[in-house]
Amino acid sequence: MSWQTWLLALFILVVAAVQYGLMFYCIRDLVKRPSVRGDNKVIWAFVILTLPFLGALIYQVMGPTSFLPRPNRPLTYAEAMRQGQAVDSGPDITDNSEIFT
Repeated sequence: MSWQTWLLALFILVVAAVQYGLMFYCIRDLVKRPSVRGDNKVIWAFVILTLPFLGALIYQVMGPTSFLPRPNRPLTYAEAMRQGQAVDSGPDITDNSEIFT
């Protein structure tokens, strides 16, 4: 086989991997969402699966109607300050009384 054939085969594999990855991502997102535009997840799944790249892109632009809640994570310093909560920033480095006793 020539190098052009290998290059074409590699290109086809990369495009297929991107296509199936995008479809998998969209289907997973569709399952997790409580609601989508049109309130019919079956039709959105059909669109995603039958239109190779276009279906997933259309879903990303037009399908979701709500933001997914984020998993529980610790607050950042800025978020904690906005909410007025105390932030444990580690040991106080300005208190040298324990070091020199």
